[in-house]
Amino acid sequence: MEVLKKIEIGNLISSKVVASPTSTISKIVGLLRDHNIYEIFLEYDGKIGVVTTRDILKVSNITSEKATSLAFFVPKLYTNSTIGESARLMMDYRIRALPVLEDNKFIGVIHATSIINSIRRNIFSNIKAKNIMVSNPTTINRKHLTSKARRLMIRRKIDHLPVLDGNKLSGILISNHIVFNMLQATETIERSVIISEARKKLELPVMHIMDSTPLTCNLDDNLSLILDNMFEQKTTYSLITLWDELQGIITYRDYMKLIADQLQKSDVPIYIVGLPEDPFQAEIVKNKFMRTIEFLKKRFPFIEEANSVIKTFSKGRKERRRYEVNVSIVTPKKTFSYSERGWDLPKVFDAISEKLKNTLLQKRVKRK
Repeated sequence: MEVLKKIEIGNLISSKVVASPTSTISKIVGLLRDHNIYEIFLEYDGKIGVVTTRDILKVSNITSEKATSLAFFVPKLYTNSTIGESARLMMDYRIRALPVLEDNKFIGVIHATSIINSIRRNIFSNIKAKNIMVSNPTTINRKHLTSKARRLMIRRKIDHLPVLDGNKLSGILISNHIVFNMLQATETIERSVIISEARKKLELPVMHIMDSTPLTCNLDDNLSLILDNMFEQKTTYSLITLWDELQGIITYRDYMKLIADQLQKSDVPIYIVGLPEDPFQAEIVKNKFMRTIEFLKKRFPFIEEANSVIKTFSKGRKERRRYEVNVSIVTPKKTFSYSERGWDLPKVFDAISEKLKNTLLQKRVKRK
């Protein structure tokens, strides 16, 4: 894995597809469809924003809304960035591509598929589908309305919905099926009736726009074989089945998670439960905790495991959140537990870090 950590992304860069900040959402959807991609980048205010297919699901009128209303800023990579860094950022931001800069100029993008393909033989050859699949994924009945599928995707933050007929797999619905279907309505009718026609599209039963021949695999299939099939069929998923019944789903996100976990694996198993949804805050918290444990491991090689549980307290959505963090450090003879509360989560972890270092260092001095 040390070799993989050093692989730079310079040779994996693809040409960029950039939209104007003044573009309407319908223009963005057309670009997504024509280039068969999941996200579009925008350059404005000296930053690089991105609009994804799943973001577009939230829009009721794609002909008038501007791209900037949905865009969010993402971190930038450079030609000397590593695969590990790219995989981790894509995981944290739940996207499939990141902008790459050289001399502060936006020169291209790095896609999840490029990363996966570049190291597929190093990691995936001896792993089976059942080891990384998402079991019991969210599903929908083939007779349910597209509007329900849209709400599920937005609420669950997913892009793939296996479609069932009773207990049997009937097909799959993907976020771009819905978005492209909405665009088709706007291209064939007068502007005055666009909104009502788009709503009618959402009232169609799922069976009318789903893919009725989804890509499937078996529980014991090799991940490399599954990837070969995904690349050949140009899909972003594979459904795991047993006797025509759905067992789970694998998407590129699961592959990226496996890569990120493998490339950033610590000598000490580190578990963090309850990370905030905000990717910036989650990244800060993870880095603080991991750096602390790595620091301690160098001085106390007997540490076997580190756990952190984050609890959030608030009475309403708009009320400021209060955090409670409980950390346990497992050693062969004893488990050390620490707790801290506060309004600022990164500062809470700073306080926990000081407690960990002070307590364990004092114990080491006394023992000497």
